[in-house]
This record gives sequence, C-alpha cells and structure tokens, in this order.
Amino acid sequence: MKIVTTFLAVMTLSLLSCGLEEELDKAIIDISGEVSHDGNVVAGALVLLVEGTTIAEGLNLSNGSITDNSGRYTILGVEAGEYYLLAVDDSNGNLEFDADTDRLGFHGVNPQDLDLEPDLVTVADSDVENIDVISLYSL
Repeated sequence: MKIVTTFLAVMTLSLLSCGLEEELDKAIIDISGEVSHDGNVVAGALVLLVEGTTIAEGLNLSNGSITDNSGRYTILGVEAGEYYLLAVDDSNGNLEFDADTDRLGFHGVNPQDLDLEPDLVTVADSDVENIDVISLYSL
C-alpha cells in the first residue's frame, strides 16, 4: 500500500509540475531570432535589447543574450514594452563594443531594400520570435 501511495504522489507531482512548467512558460516572455551577415550566421554575437521610443533618446540596456554556433539567440524574462534589438559582433570576445574592430546591426535594417531605420520590437504578453539581424556594419 505504501508503494502505491508513493507512486500516486510522484505521479500527481509530475502532472502538477507539467502544468506549472506550462504556466511559467506563459508567464516568462522571451525574444528569439538569428544574427547573420551576408547570409552567414554570426556565432558569439552580443544581442541586446535597448529601451526607448527613439534611438536619439540614448541606449538604455534592458536585457541581452549571446548567439550560439548557429547564430540563434534567446533573451529570457523580457518585460512588456517597446525595444530596439541591437547585435554586436564582438570580434575579440571582451564583451565590450570596440568601434575600431566590432561590427553592429539593428533588427529591421535592410540596406538592400534601402530600409535604414531600425524596427521597434513590441512585447506584450507572449513570446516574440524571428527577431533577426541580417546585416552588421563597422563604424
């Protein structure tokens, strides 16, 4: 009888934790996408969410991530709001922007289409996917 009770307790906890995991996933908002340049993925790029309604207001860092070997990133625990997404190809891996060696790019900028203004990313109450940076530039 003790084994059956223990088994039922474990099964109940497993079922509750599955539901809890789903609820937590809904409660924690993520932004994900890919960083590339000329069609090639960029591994190890710093991906930063920047707060503000215009870039002229300055760059206030909200949250960030680093791309994996496939150029993919996920930023976890994003608060509702409007952001710009900036990627920095940190060529020397010092986790700082070095204007003389590092390249940067914004989500929504596509020079091939003459679209040079970054797009705002609006976060409400669900995950935001496919927020890609497709071009990086040196200053």
